[in-house]
Formats: sequence, structure tokens, C-alpha cells
Amino acid sequence: MKIRQGEEDKLLDHEYDGIRELDNHMPFWWLWLFFISIVFAVMYLLYYQVLGWGPTQVEEYEQEVAAAEAKFGGENNQEPAANFTWTVSTDEEDIQAGKELFMSSGQLCFTCHGNNGEGMVGPNLTDNLWLHGCKPEDIATNIINGFPDKGMLAYGSGTKISNEKVQQLVSYIASLQGTEPANAKEPDMNRAEPCTEGPLASSES
Repeated sequence: MKIRQGEEDKLLDHEYDGIRELDNHMPFWWLWLFFISIVFAVMYLLYYQVLGWGPTQVEEYEQEVAAAEAKFGGENNQEPAANFTWTVSTDEEDIQAGKELFMSSGQLCFTCHGNNGEGMVGPNLTDNLWLHGCKPEDIATNIINGFPDKGMLAYGSGTKISNEKVQQLVSYIASLQGTEPANAKEPDMNRAEPCTEGPLASSES
């Protein structure tokens, strides 16, 4: 075994298969990190397990659910969608809020319907041909219940967003009527029908 110069005094007495061990001490930063982790583990154990001062994982979950229900509306305080009066708002704040929901990563409307409602996997939302009705309550029902067999999740009635936010989405979708975006998806003429009643009926693509 070759010993580097200056390391002779670090050799320990024992030897295994011709291998001898150097008496190298651990770096101080590593030892302090080790000691701090031990202290942290003891404090963590006392705080959460022994003294019970910190919330458990179940309690943290319940707190997060309560916060989400307070922010987005929950099933316990959400007005049933059937009792809600669905309308199309022309207020710019409502339309902008609906656009933010449409483009948000939490709802993902734009991934199927396009950034401008032109349609991709999902249908074009800017023309006057509709697959599931064009009245505000029809559009709201589509958003709330979704179409799981087509890959569209249910987003309303307290499951993800409140009725008020669904209505903002409806208002934004209504504002897209007749905008004629580039690369608009062609309608499925075997299923699509023109809108003949409601606030969207007068818009033509």
C-alpha cells in the first residue's frame, strides 16, 4: 500500500487484506450539519408528536380544503346550479375574469378550445354552430358537468369553481362570438346546430 508523504502519522494500527485506514476526521461543516439535523429531529418530534402543538397531516388537509371552499365555493355553501340564474354579462370585468379562468392552468380550457376559442381538440367557440346548446344555462351546464367521455372534466358546482366563476366563463365565451380567429376549426355539421335563441343567437361567424 502506497502512503502519500505526510500521511504516515495518520495510519491506524489495524490492517485488512493489505489495506490500512487513515485517521481522517470528518469536516467540521459536515459534523455541524449532522448535529443540527439531530436537534431538528428532536424538536420536530416534540412539536408534532409529543406535545401536539403542530397540526397533523389530516388537520392540514382539512385546513386547506376549508380555505379552498372559502375561496372557490364548496358543496356545502354552493347554490345548486339548477337554482342559479344564468345570464351573459357584458361587464368588462366579468369578461376579463372569464378570460383569466379560460386561460388559467387550473381550468385548461385553452388546451382544447384554443387560445382564442378557435377550437383544437374541442369545438370552435367563436362561430354560431353549437353541439350542446347555446343558451347561457346550456353552456354553464356543459362547463359544470363536462363531457368525461370526450376528455372534458367537470369544473363547476363547487367541485372546482363556483357558479359565479362559471358565469364569468359563460360571459367570456359569449364575447368570442363572431371574432373569426385564425385557423378556426370547422364545425361538425352532423351534430352542430345554429343558435336560434338567447343572447348568442344574433352573432354570426
